[in-house]
Amino acid sequence: MSDRPSREGLLLPVLLPLGALVLIGLVLFGFSRILLATSADAATGVALIVAAAIMTTAALIASRRRQPNGVLFSLFGIVAGVAMVAGGIAVLAFAPAEGEGEGFVAVLAAPVGAAVDGFSPDRLPVPSGEPVSIEFDNQDAGIQHNVVVFDGEDDSAPTLAEGTIITGVAKETVSLEPLQPGSYFFHCAVHPSTMTGTIEASEGGGGGAGGGLVVSASGLAFDTDVINLPADQPTQLTFDNKDPAVVHNIAIFPDEQSLDAPLFDGANVTGPDQIVYDLPAFAVGTYYFHCNTHPTMAGSVVVEAGGGGGGGGEPPPPTGATGAGGPSG
Repeated sequence: MSDRPSREGLLLPVLLPLGALVLIGLVLFGFSRILLATSADAATGVALIVAAAIMTTAALIASRRRQPNGVLFSLFGIVAGVAMVAGGIAVLAFAPAEGEGEGFVAVLAAPVGAAVDGFSPDRLPVPSGEPVSIEFDNQDAGIQHNVVVFDGEDDSAPTLAEGTIITGVAKETVSLEPLQPGSYFFHCAVHPSTMTGTIEASEGGGGGAGGGLVVSASGLAFDTDVINLPADQPTQLTFDNKDPAVVHNIAIFPDEQSLDAPLFDGANVTGPDQIVYDLPAFAVGTYYFHCNTHPTMAGSVVVEAGGGGGGGGEPPPPTGATGAGGPSG
């Protein structure tokens, strides 16, 4: 029995600091969740309030001649209480709206030979008034590229965003704050004379022609069985193959019985990877599309007037066209 007090005396100096560290860790984790649940400005305000609470409480305790037992735990409790109250108010008052911050994703590639041939596509339609993420895919093995966006129609304007120069094959995301309606020039800092393009920001932009039209493949199925295109104008379509180590493509035909006469034959893509297809102009009508390697992955291409061109005319001749990234196999 006489050994018990001595053992407790040895354990307490170890257990108390460990318990305090665990408690501090839990409070810090909870506080970080609160900050992440608020906007950037609100998170900064909450952090400043907590810092002020720490400094004020520490100053008050230091001004006392005698420090009562458990003063450190009192300090910790006061700071934790202030953090939770301030954080709770911030979450209620400044929590981002549902979906806020996700923004619009535009896909931009530097295909093989981009130093000469340029970006694909060289025009990115995006919606104004919401954040934009440019998913930049440098497909040019061993070659350095990046994306620099300017607040105007040429590179004499102020820089809005500058991506890191990456050596292909590699990917990077370039983030933009919400844009006002207008045109924004972009180029590659390494190849500024040949790799250029324009971001077109408009209300409701980002769909239809340009990099905003996206079709995905996952689980040996397309995410849609209808592709809508504007009539009588070329269109760029981003194909996102999410199936690892599986080859897919998109080929378009006059109808399901004319599989020997493709109107467009997109390059094969081994997933997970993306490609931007340059589709030819189609007349008003309904066409058939499928994946050449998995013909059960199929659907309809619906071409309607009013998307930038009128109706009429004959369907385009078979082109065997491919998207960026080489011929289909």
